[in-house]
Amino acid sequence: MSENKMGKKILIQVPSPFAANNAIFEQDANNMTEPWRVLKARLNSLGYEVLTADNNSLEDCEWLLFIDSLSLYGTAQRGGFKNFARRISNKIFKVKDKNPWPNRPLYEEAMARGMENRMALFLWEGAVVSPYNYMPKTWKKFNRIFTWKDDLVDNKKFFKFYLPTPTQNGIVKPLPFAQKKLLVNISANKWYPGENELFSARVRTSLYFDRHYPNDFDHFGARWHTAVTRWQKYFPALIPKFTTYRGKSGNKMETLSKYKFSLCYENVSDNKGYITEKIFDILQAKSVPVYWGAPNIEEYVPSTAFVDRRKFINDEALAKYLKNVSEENYEKMVEAGQKYLETENCKKFFSEYFAKRVIEVLNITRKN
Repeated sequence: MSENKMGKKILIQVPSPFAANNAIFEQDANNMTEPWRVLKARLNSLGYEVLTADNNSLEDCEWLLFIDSLSLYGTAQRGGFKNFARRISNKIFKVKDKNPWPNRPLYEEAMARGMENRMALFLWEGAVVSPYNYMPKTWKKFNRIFTWKDDLVDNKKFFKFYLPTPTQNGIVKPLPFAQKKLLVNISANKWYPGENELFSARVRTSLYFDRHYPNDFDHFGARWHTAVTRWQKYFPALIPKFTTYRGKSGNKMETLSKYKFSLCYENVSDNKGYITEKIFDILQAKSVPVYWGAPNIEEYVPSTAFVDRRKFINDEALAKYLKNVSEENYEKMVEAGQKYLETENCKKFFSEYFAKRVIEVLNITRKN
Protein backbone atom coordinates (compact mmCIF):
# COMPACT_ATOMS: atom_id res chain seq x y z
CA MET A 1 0.00 0.00 0.00
CA SER A 2 1.50 3.31 -1.02
CA GLU A 3 2.12 6.14 1.45
CA ASN A 4 -0.45 8.49 -0.08
CA LYS A 5 -3.21 5.93 0.44
CA MET A 6 -2.56 5.60 4.13
CA GLY A 7 -5.30 6.71 6.51
CA LYS A 8 -5.24 8.91 9.57
CA LYS A 9 -4.74 6.40 12.38
CA ILE A 10 -1.70 6.14 14.66
CA LEU A 11 -1.47 3.17 17.00
CA ILE A 12 0.68 2.87 20.12
CA GLN A 13 1.69 -0.56 21.42
CA VAL A 14 2.10 -0.10 25.18
CA PRO A 15 4.48 -2.14 27.39
CA SER A 16 1.81 -3.40 29.79
CA PRO A 17 -1.84 -4.47 29.73
CA PHE A 18 -2.46 -1.87 32.43
CA ALA A 19 -1.79 0.89 29.89
CA ALA A 20 -3.91 -0.72 27.17
CA ASN A 21 -7.47 0.12 26.14
CA ASN A 22 -6.37 3.76 25.91
CA ALA A 23 -5.54 3.90 29.64
CA ILE A 24 -2.24 5.57 28.73
CA PHE A 25 -4.25 8.62 27.67
CA GLU A 26 -6.32 8.84 30.85
CA GLN A 27 -5.63 11.22 33.73
CA ASP A 28 -3.83 9.47 36.59
CA ALA A 29 -3.09 10.45 40.18
CA ASN A 30 0.56 11.39 39.56
CA ASN A 31 -0.03 12.87 36.09
CA MET A 32 2.49 10.42 34.59
CA THR A 33 0.33 9.95 31.47
CA GLU A 34 0.50 13.66 30.62
CA PRO A 35 3.17 13.29 27.86
CA TRP A 36 1.00 10.80 25.99
CA ARG A 37 -2.12 12.90 26.45
CA VAL A 38 -0.30 15.93 25.05
CA LEU A 39 1.04 13.90 22.12
CA LYS A 40 -2.44 12.57 21.39
CA ALA A 41 -3.88 16.10 21.44
CA ARG A 42 -1.20 17.41 19.07
CA LEU A 43 -1.73 14.53 16.65
CA ASN A 44 -5.50 14.95 16.84
CA SER A 45 -5.03 18.59 15.84
CA LEU A 46 -3.16 17.39 12.76
CA GLY A 47 -6.04 15.13 11.77
CA TYR A 48 -4.95 11.78 13.22
CA GLU A 49 -6.87 9.39 15.44
CA VAL A 50 -4.55 8.05 18.17
CA LEU A 51 -5.30 4.76 19.93
CA THR A 52 -3.50 2.05 21.85
CA ALA A 53 -2.96 -0.90 19.54
CA ASP A 54 -4.86 -3.55 21.53
CA ASN A 55 -6.83 -5.55 18.94
CA ASN A 56 -7.30 -2.65 16.54
CA SER A 57 -6.82 -3.35 12.87
CA LEU A 58 -3.72 -2.09 11.10
CA GLU A 59 -5.91 -1.01 8.20
CA ASP A 60 -5.41 2.73 7.62
CA CYS A 61 -2.61 2.82 10.20
CA GLU A 62 -0.05 5.42 9.20
CA TRP A 63 2.33 4.97 12.15
CA LEU A 64 2.79 2.19 14.70
CA LEU A 65 4.73 3.17 17.81
CA PHE A 66 6.17 0.64 20.29
CA ILE A 67 7.09 1.64 23.85
CA ASP A 68 10.06 -0.41 25.09
CA SER A 69 10.96 -3.97 24.22
CA LEU A 70 8.29 -5.21 26.63
CA SER A 71 5.75 -4.25 23.97
CA LEU A 72 7.53 -6.66 21.62
CA TYR A 73 8.62 -9.55 23.83
CA GLY A 74 6.61 -9.22 27.03
CA THR A 75 7.87 -10.25 30.46
CA ALA A 76 9.74 -13.23 28.99
CA GLN A 77 12.62 -10.87 28.23
CA ARG A 78 13.46 -10.68 31.92
CA GLY A 79 14.79 -14.22 31.84
CA GLY A 80 16.10 -15.90 34.96
CA PHE A 81 15.32 -19.29 36.44
CA LYS A 82 11.96 -18.24 37.86
CA ASN A 83 10.66 -17.08 34.48
CA PHE A 84 12.10 -20.16 32.75
CA ALA A 85 10.42 -22.47 35.27
CA ARG A 86 7.11 -20.66 34.83
CA ARG A 87 7.20 -21.07 31.04
CA ILE A 88 8.05 -24.77 31.27
CA SER A 89 5.34 -25.37 33.87
CA ASN A 90 2.75 -23.54 31.77
CA LYS A 91 3.69 -25.60 28.74
CA ILE A 92 3.51 -28.93 30.56
CA PHE A 93 0.22 -28.24 32.28
CA LYS A 94 -1.19 -26.17 29.39
CA VAL A 95 -1.76 -23.16 31.63
CA LYS A 96 -2.24 -19.77 30.01
CA ASP A 97 -0.54 -16.77 31.59
CA LYS A 98 -2.87 -14.27 33.20
CA ASN A 99 -2.75 -10.98 31.27
CA PRO A 100 -0.20 -12.24 28.70
CA TRP A 101 1.74 -9.45 27.04
CA PRO A 102 2.02 -8.59 24.29
CA ASN A 103 -1.45 -9.82 23.39
CA ARG A 104 -0.69 -10.30 19.69
CA PRO A 105 2.30 -10.58 17.32
CA LEU A 106 1.79 -6.98 16.26
CA TYR A 107 5.24 -6.39 14.84
CA GLU A 108 4.95 -9.42 12.56
CA GLU A 109 1.49 -8.30 11.42
CA ALA A 110 2.88 -4.88 10.54
CA MET A 111 5.82 -6.32 8.62
CA ALA A 112 3.44 -8.52 6.62
CA ARG A 113 1.64 -5.32 5.63
CA GLY A 114 4.86 -3.66 4.48
CA MET A 115 5.01 -1.18 7.36
CA GLU A 116 8.74 -1.48 8.06
CA ASN A 117 9.21 2.24 7.37
CA ARG A 118 6.20 3.27 9.43
CA MET A 119 7.14 1.77 12.79
CA ALA A 120 9.19 3.37 15.56
CA LEU A 121 10.44 2.22 18.95
CA PHE A 122 10.85 4.24 22.15
CA LEU A 123 13.75 3.12 24.37
CA TRP A 124 12.14 4.49 27.52
CA GLU A 125 13.61 2.31 30.26
CA GLY A 126 17.29 1.69 30.88
CA ALA A 127 19.06 -1.65 30.52
CA VAL A 128 18.65 -2.47 34.21
CA VAL A 129 14.87 -2.54 33.86
CA SER A 130 14.51 -3.52 30.16
CA PRO A 131 17.67 -5.31 28.97
CA TYR A 132 16.23 -6.15 25.56
CA ASN A 133 15.95 -2.43 24.83
CA TYR A 134 19.69 -2.46 24.19
CA MET A 135 20.15 -5.67 22.23
CA PRO A 136 20.98 -5.56 18.50
CA LYS A 137 18.19 -8.01 17.69
CA THR A 138 15.71 -5.40 18.94
CA TRP A 139 17.35 -2.50 17.13
CA LYS A 140 17.37 -4.39 13.81
CA LYS A 141 13.60 -4.41 13.80
CA PHE A 142 13.25 -0.64 13.42
CA ASN A 143 14.47 2.12 11.14
CA ARG A 144 13.56 4.83 13.66
CA ILE A 145 14.33 4.56 17.35
CA PHE A 146 13.79 7.25 19.98
CA THR A 147 16.37 7.22 22.77
CA TRP A 148 17.54 9.44 25.61
CA LYS A 149 20.90 7.64 25.57
CA ASP A 150 23.35 10.19 24.19
CA ASP A 151 25.90 7.58 23.14
CA LEU A 152 23.44 6.08 20.65
CA VAL A 153 22.11 9.22 18.96
CA ASP A 154 23.14 9.51 15.30
CA ASN A 155 20.05 11.26 13.82
CA LYS A 156 19.84 8.51 11.22
CA LYS A 157 18.42 5.54 13.09
CA PHE A 158 18.62 6.73 16.70
CA PHE A 159 16.96 10.04 17.52
CA LYS A 160 17.25 11.96 20.76
CA PHE A 161 14.22 12.51 22.96
CA TYR A 162 14.15 13.85 26.49
CA LEU A 163 12.33 11.80 29.10
CA PRO A 164 9.32 14.08 29.62
CA THR A 165 8.47 15.49 33.04
CA PRO A 166 4.75 15.63 33.82
CA THR A 167 3.42 18.92 35.17
CA GLN A 168 3.03 18.81 38.95
CA ASN A 169 0.27 20.63 40.78
CA GLY A 170 0.16 21.71 44.37
CA ILE A 171 3.40 23.71 44.43
CA VAL A 172 3.20 25.88 47.50
CA LYS A 173 5.29 28.68 48.91
CA PRO A 174 8.27 26.95 50.55
CA LEU A 175 9.20 27.38 54.18
CA PRO A 176 12.02 29.74 55.21
CA PHE A 177 15.48 28.19 55.43
CA ALA A 178 15.41 27.93 59.23
CA GLN A 179 12.09 26.09 59.21
CA LYS A 180 13.00 23.53 56.59
CA LYS A 181 14.08 20.06 57.64
CA LEU A 182 17.44 18.92 56.25
CA LEU A 183 16.74 16.01 53.91
CA VAL A 184 13.96 13.89 52.43
CA ASN A 185 13.74 10.83 50.23
CA ILE A 186 10.56 10.20 48.22
CA SER A 187 10.75 7.03 46.15
CA ALA A 188 9.18 3.63 45.77
CA ASN A 189 11.30 0.73 46.96
CA LYS A 190 12.41 -1.22 43.88
CA TRP A 191 15.15 -3.64 43.00
CA TYR A 192 16.57 -4.65 39.63
CA PRO A 193 20.02 -6.26 39.77
CA GLY A 194 22.40 -4.86 37.21
CA GLU A 195 25.69 -3.09 36.67
CA ASN A 196 25.82 0.42 38.14
CA GLU A 197 22.28 0.22 39.52
CA LEU A 198 21.45 2.85 42.14
CA PHE A 199 18.49 1.19 43.85
CA SER A 200 20.80 -0.19 46.54
CA ALA A 201 22.61 3.16 46.90
CA ARG A 202 19.26 4.84 47.53
CA VAL A 203 18.58 2.35 50.32
CA ARG A 204 22.05 2.76 51.84
CA THR A 205 21.86 6.55 51.96
CA SER A 206 18.37 6.47 53.42
CA LEU A 207 19.46 3.97 56.07
CA TYR A 208 22.50 6.07 56.96
CA PHE A 209 20.45 9.20 57.61
CA ASP A 210 17.78 7.15 59.36
CA ARG A 211 20.38 5.75 61.78
CA HIS A 212 22.56 8.82 62.29
CA TYR A 213 20.32 11.84 61.66
CA PRO A 214 16.76 10.73 62.49
CA ASN A 215 15.74 14.28 63.48
CA ASP A 216 16.93 15.71 60.16
CA PHE A 217 15.57 13.12 57.74
CA ASP A 218 12.21 11.81 56.56
CA HIS A 219 11.53 8.90 54.28
CA PHE A 220 8.43 8.49 52.06
CA GLY A 221 7.25 6.06 49.40
CA ALA A 222 5.63 2.72 48.67
CA ARG A 223 6.85 -0.80 49.45
CA TRP A 224 9.52 0.11 51.97
CA HIS A 225 8.34 -2.56 54.38
CA THR A 226 7.96 -5.14 51.61
CA ALA A 227 10.42 -7.75 50.34
CA VAL A 228 11.79 -6.68 46.96
CA THR A 229 14.76 -9.04 46.60
CA ARG A 230 14.81 -12.83 46.54
CA TRP A 231 16.79 -12.96 49.77
CA GLN A 232 14.32 -10.67 51.53
CA LYS A 233 11.46 -12.94 50.47
CA TYR A 234 13.19 -15.94 52.01
CA PHE A 235 14.50 -14.06 55.03
CA PRO A 236 12.10 -11.22 55.97
CA ALA A 237 14.52 -10.06 58.68
CA LEU A 238 16.65 -8.62 55.86
CA ILE A 239 13.96 -6.07 54.97
CA PRO A 240 15.38 -2.73 56.22
CA LYS A 241 13.54 -1.04 59.06
CA PHE A 242 13.21 2.75 59.07
CA THR A 243 12.31 4.79 62.13
CA THR A 244 11.95 7.81 59.83
CA TYR A 245 9.49 6.18 57.43
CA ARG A 246 6.38 8.36 57.01
CA GLY A 247 4.35 6.32 54.52
CA LYS A 248 3.29 7.75 51.16
CA SER A 249 3.88 11.46 50.69
CA GLY A 250 0.42 12.52 49.57
CA ASN A 251 1.07 15.83 47.84
CA LYS A 252 4.60 15.26 46.60
CA MET A 253 5.38 18.88 45.77
CA GLU A 254 4.13 20.18 49.09
CA THR A 255 6.22 17.56 50.88
CA LEU A 256 9.38 18.38 48.93
CA SER A 257 9.00 22.09 49.65
CA LYS A 258 9.45 21.47 53.38
CA TYR A 259 13.04 20.22 53.02
CA LYS A 260 16.31 21.92 52.17
CA PHE A 261 17.62 18.94 50.22
CA SER A 262 16.04 15.95 48.50
CA LEU A 263 17.67 12.68 47.47
CA CYS A 264 17.60 12.38 43.70
CA TYR A 265 19.16 9.06 42.70
CA GLU A 266 18.33 7.76 39.24
CA ASN A 267 18.01 4.02 38.65
CA VAL A 268 21.52 3.80 37.17
CA SER A 269 24.70 5.86 37.34
CA ASP A 270 26.37 5.33 33.96
CA ASN A 271 23.81 6.29 31.30
CA LYS A 272 24.48 9.60 29.57
CA GLY A 273 21.23 11.47 29.04
CA TYR A 274 19.16 9.37 31.46
CA ILE A 275 17.54 12.22 33.37
CA THR A 276 14.07 11.57 34.74
CA GLU A 277 11.41 13.73 36.33
CA LYS A 278 12.96 13.44 39.81
CA ILE A 279 15.32 16.38 39.55
CA PHE A 280 12.71 18.66 37.95
CA ASP A 281 10.10 17.89 40.61
CA ILE A 282 12.59 18.86 43.32
CA LEU A 283 13.61 22.07 41.58
CA GLN A 284 9.97 23.07 41.06
CA ALA A 285 9.37 22.60 44.80
CA LYS A 286 12.29 24.97 45.53
CA SER A 287 14.31 22.27 47.22
CA VAL A 288 17.86 21.32 46.20
CA PRO A 289 18.48 17.90 44.60
CA VAL A 290 21.26 15.63 45.84
CA TYR A 291 21.81 14.14 42.41
CA TRP A 292 23.38 10.85 41.33
CA GLY A 293 22.68 9.46 37.90
CA ALA A 294 23.57 10.66 34.41
CA PRO A 295 27.37 11.18 34.29
CA ASN A 296 26.87 14.17 31.98
CA ILE A 297 24.17 15.83 34.07
CA GLU A 298 26.02 19.18 33.93
CA GLU A 299 25.44 19.30 30.17
CA TYR A 300 21.72 19.57 30.93
CA VAL A 301 21.37 21.08 34.43
CA PRO A 302 23.78 23.72 35.82
CA SER A 303 25.98 22.38 38.61
CA THR A 304 25.07 25.40 40.75
CA ALA A 305 21.49 24.08 41.06
CA PHE A 306 22.18 20.72 42.68
CA VAL A 307 24.54 18.82 44.99
CA ASP A 308 26.61 16.29 43.07
CA ARG A 309 26.63 13.06 45.10
CA ARG A 310 29.67 11.77 43.19
CA LYS A 311 31.88 14.33 44.94
CA PHE A 312 31.45 12.63 48.33
CA ILE A 313 33.33 9.52 49.31
CA ASN A 314 30.48 8.21 51.43
CA ASP A 315 27.21 9.15 53.10
CA GLU A 316 29.00 10.46 56.17
CA ALA A 317 30.86 13.04 54.08
CA LEU A 318 27.61 13.97 52.34
CA ALA A 319 25.84 14.46 55.69
CA LYS A 320 28.59 16.71 57.04
CA TYR A 321 28.41 18.87 53.92
CA LEU A 322 24.64 19.22 53.97
CA LYS A 323 24.61 20.07 57.67
CA ASN A 324 27.09 22.90 57.11
CA VAL A 325 25.61 24.62 54.05
CA SER A 326 24.94 28.24 54.99
CA GLU A 327 21.63 29.94 54.32
CA GLU A 328 23.32 32.27 51.83
CA ASN A 329 24.83 29.44 49.80
CA TYR A 330 21.62 27.46 50.00
CA GLU A 331 19.55 30.32 48.62
CA LYS A 332 22.02 30.69 45.75
CA MET A 333 21.42 27.04 44.81
CA VAL A 334 17.65 27.50 44.96
CA GLU A 335 17.87 30.64 42.83
CA ALA A 336 20.04 28.85 40.26
CA GLY A 337 17.43 26.12 40.03
CA GLN A 338 14.60 28.62 39.52
CA LYS A 339 16.49 30.42 36.75
CA TYR A 340 17.20 27.13 35.01
CA LEU A 341 13.49 26.16 35.03
CA GLU A 342 12.80 29.19 32.82
CA THR A 343 15.35 28.25 30.14
CA GLU A 344 14.64 26.65 26.78
CA ASN A 345 17.04 23.82 27.66
CA CYS A 346 14.89 22.92 30.64
CA LYS A 347 11.65 23.08 28.66
CA LYS A 348 12.93 20.24 26.46
CA PHE A 349 12.17 17.92 29.38
CA PHE A 350 8.46 18.70 29.43
CA SER A 351 5.47 17.23 27.62
CA GLU A 352 5.01 19.87 24.93
CA TYR A 353 8.54 19.41 23.65
CA PHE A 354 8.14 15.62 23.76
CA ALA A 355 5.13 15.84 21.45
CA LYS A 356 6.91 18.30 19.17
CA ARG A 357 9.95 16.03 18.91
CA VAL A 358 7.95 12.93 18.01
CA ILE A 359 6.08 14.77 15.28
CA GLU A 360 9.32 16.25 13.97
CA VAL A 361 11.28 12.98 13.80
CA LEU A 362 8.41 11.07 12.18
CA ASN A 363 7.76 13.97 9.80
CA ILE A 364 4.04 13.89 10.56
CA THR A 365 2.12 16.61 8.76
CA ARG A 366 -1.47 17.79 8.79
CA LYS A 367 -3.92 15.61 6.90
CA ASN A 368 -6.67 17.18 4.84
